[in-house]
Amino acid sequence: MAAVALLFSGVLLFFTSCDNQHDYQIQDDVLYTLLAPYNVEGMEQRGDSLYEAGQITDLCRKFYHAYPLCSKHHQFNAAVPIFREMLKDGTEDSLERLFQIYAASELTMILRYQGHIETSMLTAIDAMQRFSLDEALQDQIALESYIRLGTFVGDGMVSTGDYDEAEKQFQKYFDLSNEMKAGVLRLAEWYPRHFELFEIIIRAYTTSGQYDRVLPWVERCEESVDEYYKSPEFKDMPHTTTQFVEGYLAGAQICKAVALEHLGRPDEAAEAYNKYLKSDMAHTVIGRLNRAFYLSASHHYREAAIIFQSLDKALAVYSPSISLDWIHEYYLPKFEANLNAGMRDSAYVQAAMICERLDTTLTKYMHDEGSQLGHIYASLKKEEKIIEQEEHIIKQRTWGLSGFIVLMVGFFSSYTIRNRRHGRRLAEVKAAQERIESELRIARDIQMSMVPHEFPKHHGLDMFAFMEPAKEVGGDLYGYVFDHNKLYFAVGDVSGKGIPASLFMAQVTRLFHTLADEHLQPAQICNIMNKELSGDDNINGMFVTLFIGLLDLDSGHLSFCNAGHNPPIIDCGIKAADFLTIEPNAPIGLWPEVEYIGEEIESIKGRTLLVYSDGLNEAENLEQKQLGDERLLEILRYTPFVSARQMINRLQTEVNTHRNGADPNDDLTMLCLRVS
Repeated sequence: MAAVALLFSGVLLFFTSCDNQHDYQIQDDVLYTLLAPYNVEGMEQRGDSLYEAGQITDLCRKFYHAYPLCSKHHQFNAAVPIFREMLKDGTEDSLERLFQIYAASELTMILRYQGHIETSMLTAIDAMQRFSLDEALQDQIALESYIRLGTFVGDGMVSTGDYDEAEKQFQKYFDLSNEMKAGVLRLAEWYPRHFELFEIIIRAYTTSGQYDRVLPWVERCEESVDEYYKSPEFKDMPHTTTQFVEGYLAGAQICKAVALEHLGRPDEAAEAYNKYLKSDMAHTVIGRLNRAFYLSASHHYREAAIIFQSLDKALAVYSPSISLDWIHEYYLPKFEANLNAGMRDSAYVQAAMICERLDTTLTKYMHDEGSQLGHIYASLKKEEKIIEQEEHIIKQRTWGLSGFIVLMVGFFSSYTIRNRRHGRRLAEVKAAQERIESELRIARDIQMSMVPHEFPKHHGLDMFAFMEPAKEVGGDLYGYVFDHNKLYFAVGDVSGKGIPASLFMAQVTRLFHTLADEHLQPAQICNIMNKELSGDDNINGMFVTLFIGLLDLDSGHLSFCNAGHNPPIIDCGIKAADFLTIEPNAPIGLWPEVEYIGEEIESIKGRTLLVYSDGLNEAENLEQKQLGDERLLEILRYTPFVSARQMINRLQTEVNTHRNGADPNDDLTMLCLRVS
């Protein structure tokens, strides 16, 4: 794998604290209101109010407007020019200088997480030339920012291959962070900033493939987390501080997993990866990206390629523009995952996209770097060592870009040869794919033919049902058996999706019809089905949640058994609509010794009953927000009952509106009936 990028949370943290003894005259509530890490609501308005009251200058007010763009709205590119504007001119005002160093710290971090490594490093160097360490030592806010800037300079050194100097830089500012702890007034704000150093250092080494340097810093991170939990201050720490500490530990674990995999220690790597999966961070956008890098490192290329493909739109939030480092750290690993997974068409598309943008990116890179270096040399008069370092950056990146271009040219040559050689094979694969798709369409037709589309015609009975598989075939089911004035009906949801679920669904449907024909009670049917389906033949451990009802159409008496299924909703169409209170029986197919408990309602005449699968209340939109039980009840309470078909059509419309273009995340089945 060429690189590992954006490991850790990728979150732009904003933890600060400050010393009460700063020399400028300003009320605590002014500064602390600004720098409160969780309170960005109305920040722009607070800044405007403070400015109009004469308590802050226009430069300071800009910070109030820039920071919420990052932390709240994720509009990083909109914040960058505001931070740059704040840093354009020097100032002798102590409060303005404090805001400037913090703006430089935020700008450096944004640029780094967008993949602009050199620009990030040069921004940090620029800020550290303006604000000396002696000045930073006068205020905790400035010192925290200075430490972060110094650590990002080390990050830039790693990208140029100057690992020994980078290690000295990391150690220097890590020690300085430890030393400042004794004078910190707000430890709840110092801890996350301190652990952020682990993120920068471990990610830098992991990205550059310096895996032997990763493990000692991961070990330090783990030890520091232990110290945090054992510290006397821990009991007074807010939950949010602990969340950030745990997030950094999770990031260390995924870096550890990648490093161990590359160092030939796969069992230890898998252990670290499993620890990571238990963290909250593993399920975020950046967390899933981390998983893709590990999966590539452990040769699970297809799984990695699928994750990469699903993240393009979400990652556009972090870097809408394509930088050279973004190409190197994200698009190349994505290309390699597709290539090694045998997904050559996807790899070709990815490579073509990289090359298409490479010319524009190179031009922009030369312009930005040349302009920035010219400004630094002309106006800031860098020391000789810093100038040498910057020249080293350009030299290293020039060689890196040359290698990258050679790589891409080589790939296209190789791919063209392979494409010609395997053209016939590609045609065969496409033909096979078309056959599979055709067979899946046939399987869907067969499955849909197993559920009824005509419903019993009986005086006083209004019944309708609907099923929509999430894939070509699914695991939901519904059915009924009608005999004179007795109506058996069932709705079920098999674990999983696709072909295995559909086969299990066919068994459940067959058993339901067979046992209903024997005029058994719903609980008896569940007991027999459970013994049949949970035996040794169920080697995959599949199960089904099932609601079975037996309705006497003359009296309205309802006997039913709910086997782990969603509770039905009774009295649809009126404000009293609510979930039925049911026995918590287990799903069918798990344990053969389970005895199912049946229940009954004396009469449901004049009442509407809705039985459904969780594809209804758990339907998700593009943001993965579910429709939810409360919204479902609200719809059913304020939709007057006209007919069973009309009620289900209304729910279909509400689900499609809620999805808002998102693909179905689960099979959806609904059965509605009313007897009068």
